Amino acid sequence: MTREGTVLDGKYEILKEIGRGGMSIVYLARDNRLNKQWAVKEIKNDGSKNAETLLKGLEREANILKNVDHPVLPRIVDIINRKGTIYVVMDFVEGTNLSNVLKEEGAQPQDQVIEWGRQLASALDYLHSMNPPIIYRDMKPSNVMLKPEGGVKLIDFGTAKEYTVENNADTTALGTRGYAAPEQFGDAQGRGLYNTDARTDIYNLGATLYHIVTGKNPCEPPYEMKPIRQWNPALSTGLEKIILKCTQANPNDRYQSCSELLYALDHYTELDDSFRKANKKKMSLFVASAALTVVCAITSIVGYAGVKRIARENYTAYIEAGNDAKATGNYTSAVENYKKAFDLNPNDADGYIKYIDTYIDAKHSNDDETVSEITLEDGLNTVANRIKNESGDVNKNDEVLYKVGLTYFTELEDYQAATKYFKMVDKNDSTYGELADYYYSISFILSSTNVNAGELIDKVNGFANYIDTKKSNEDEEKYINYDALGKIYASYITTDGVAEQAVVVMEKALSNLNEGQYSGDRAKEFYYNYHDYLAVIYENLGKKNNNNESYYVQAINSCEEVIGQITALDEFTGKDSVNPNIQAYNKAYANKVCKIAEIYGILNKYDQAIITYKDAEQTMDKQCSYANKIYASHLNYLYEYFESKNADPAEWSTDDKLAIIAVYTEGQNVKDISNNTTWVKRKTTLEKLSNGELNKKETTTAPSTVTTEQATQEGE
Repeated sequence: MTREGTVLDGKYEILKEIGRGGMSIVYLARDNRLNKQWAVKEIKNDGSKNAETLLKGLEREANILKNVDHPVLPRIVDIINRKGTIYVVMDFVEGTNLSNVLKEEGAQPQDQVIEWGRQLASALDYLHSMNPPIIYRDMKPSNVMLKPEGGVKLIDFGTAKEYTVENNADTTALGTRGYAAPEQFGDAQGRGLYNTDARTDIYNLGATLYHIVTGKNPCEPPYEMKPIRQWNPALSTGLEKIILKCTQANPNDRYQSCSELLYALDHYTELDDSFRKANKKKMSLFVASAALTVVCAITSIVGYAGVKRIARENYTAYIEAGNDAKATGNYTSAVENYKKAFDLNPNDADGYIKYIDTYIDAKHSNDDETVSEITLEDGLNTVANRIKNESGDVNKNDEVLYKVGLTYFTELEDYQAATKYFKMVDKNDSTYGELADYYYSISFILSSTNVNAGELIDKVNGFANYIDTKKSNEDEEKYINYDALGKIYASYITTDGVAEQAVVVMEKALSNLNEGQYSGDRAKEFYYNYHDYLAVIYENLGKKNNNNESYYVQAINSCEEVIGQITALDEFTGKDSVNPNIQAYNKAYANKVCKIAEIYGILNKYDQAIITYKDAEQTMDKQCSYANKIYASHLNYLYEYFESKNADPAEWSTDDKLAIIAVYTEGQNVKDISNNTTWVKRKTTLEKLSNGELNKKETTTAPSTVTTEQATQEGE
């Protein structure tokens, strides 16, 4: 087991254990270079047969996932061999697996199951389209993660394989009984294994959907899958037919591709018996009007231009309906109308751009229901599928390609996906070519496991010059680009020359905002972010220049600007909340308060540091998840300050002892304080002080200056 705080390969800091299996442990880790969270799977190679098999599966998984680019599929970004222990760094997927959901809740709503089925079928279709195709072979609820926002993620690729026509038979029977297709196991004795292909995955997915929609586990007695309406007559006959076709014993009787299955899921109501009966009635009307149709056909030829005009009008109507819905905050209706627009006219960029922008606005809204109802990943997946399928030549539409790449870059920080779409943009495009090329270079470097910091910053500085000279101060995209630069500068702030260049660029960005040259809906968000970056930049400049006070004062000013933005929000109350936006505000508030106090300590301004902590403790409710950081930092600051005067706590003055005991006593009632490592580190001494066990000397002394930088980094 790897201890918390261990740093792998100089960058991946182990934060905590989040899961374990028979021979592996999974940790949550932070990339200290990119300030991004990853999952790290640890497997100790003890030389046993089981370890060897597991490592082979792990190697297979790594080779498959290192090339994927799909929102339902995780990525592997690094493999580290450390003293015989293998660590695999991959996407951290929040949520719970569907197996646990089924155990707690039972059968899931039909509409939700169909949507999950679509997402999983899309992921399998993507794998099957790779060169060579990848056959997953182990679809089941426990391998499907349900994310907090409602989407799904497929995990565990240890049984997947590359498919080749020449390989007539698999050498091992891999899969899970109940979900596995017959060809994965052969007969009752395991003989006669057939070649597994895309249709095997279709069977697995059908069995998985059966379990999720009925709550009946095909792995348990009587080990069979009945028509789903025998369990629940309210379910759709259309969905029943889809699952029955997926799970046919003979692969030739199933859907032959996931594209076919996707189409069926999209039109499952049309397979319903009630739908077919209604269409029979319509057919008689159609026959009666056939003669009239022939006559009208002549008119239709003449009126082709009219039909085109009507299509244009319908497209415009959908766009306007989307605009109206978005203006009232009805993001769900807005994206539905924009989708109808680009379905009708797939070669026009406007529908796609507005569609993506609506998802972005929904992501930044404070409406919990909206955020959970429509997710940006789903929206991008829809557009990405149309690009993949070359719908209306959208794969050649530079405006759409650039927008998709930019959204992956700035909103999801998925640099690998961003690289793909920026690369597709025509370099000769007068509007997007040069800009996309800059973004491609930066995305490519950021998605690499071995970043050349010098090369990256050269590209970033060139990009900054491009933004300043080529983009209008009224253009929102200019500020999106500045925001991207700020993230990179803050991540690489310790690299030589970065802080000096960064302060020039970010102050210029802030100046444009302050002068009112841009006042869009996201202006406040950019203002907040720029000050957030500047706080990091100025603090670094202060450290590099022998604790230069003027730089530190600028860092404090930027932190206070961020705090001012937070406390001015109606949503901010200092109380705990399930709203992720409120949680983010609380965390940012606690981090910035502690940073200000830390800098005051460096500047030997004891009184200001104490006032900062006390004000924050008045603002932040003790039951807020991030209050413990403030109290622990306050306690640690006092401890190091008093320790700088006298290393023996028993020799501290009565006033000093009373001051630190007061903070310790108040902090005892703070949520999760016992889990804060800084607090725990000081607890033993403070218990002794509180109990009067350390009372050697009782004198009152005036405060002296602080000479050490207090440890307030926890929780950043």
